[in-house]
Amino acid sequence: MRSKLLLTGLVLALSMPMAEAGPIYSQSLLDDGTSLGTFSSLSGGSQVADNFSLDQEYSITGLAWWGSYYDFDTGDSFTVRLLSDDGGQPTENADILDSNSLDVSRTAETGVTDDFGQQIYRYDVSLSLMLGSGDFYLSVMNDADDMWFWADAASGDLTNWFRVGATDPWTDEFSGYDLAFVLSGEQVIADVPEPASWVLMLLGLSGLVFRQRGRCPPSISSACHG
Repeated sequence: MRSKLLLTGLVLALSMPMAEAGPIYSQSLLDDGTSLGTFSSLSGGSQVADNFSLDQEYSITGLAWWGSYYDFDTGDSFTVRLLSDDGGQPTENADILDSNSLDVSRTAETGVTDDFGQQIYRYDVSLSLMLGSGDFYLSVMNDADDMWFWADAASGDLTNWFRVGATDPWTDEFSGYDLAFVLSGEQVIADVPEPASWVLMLLGLSGLVFRQRGRCPPSISSACHG
């Protein structure tokens, strides 16, 4: 009986879905019309970063963030950076990702504006990188528009980071709010046996089941064997 249950359990495990891609970290948009946002432009001298943590290893496949324009839209050319932790603050250099050539799509959040009445947009980009457990920092800057604001988040730890130049130290003295972004991906799971290995295991267990069927309990062994 136990062998049957074990065999059934393995078959069910084989039929279970693997981890699917989806949001793995989220600081959702503050969408009640009160978002002030944070000026974030590399050419404008405002490098901004927000921290996040992961508790296990993930394959990162997508990133989204939100923002608005102070006066009017003059275009988008985003620099996206991912930095690791250096004693409780971002590393000086973007040692995980530093790119201004990503294909960014933009969609308007219907009926959502910032504190100045300006339209808030969502920006999406595809990524392909691995991140293990630990603390990290995301920096997003619009270099085509010096008056672009990274929208406020409705959740987070009320800490973000700022610096002017690429070699300046990061500071969190302007903390007190969070920036809206979502990381998407899937959990990295341990390798499982190849299909051929599963077949061999199941065949072996099947043999065990049939062998158990022909075996007598010790208490009646003499009766079984004459």
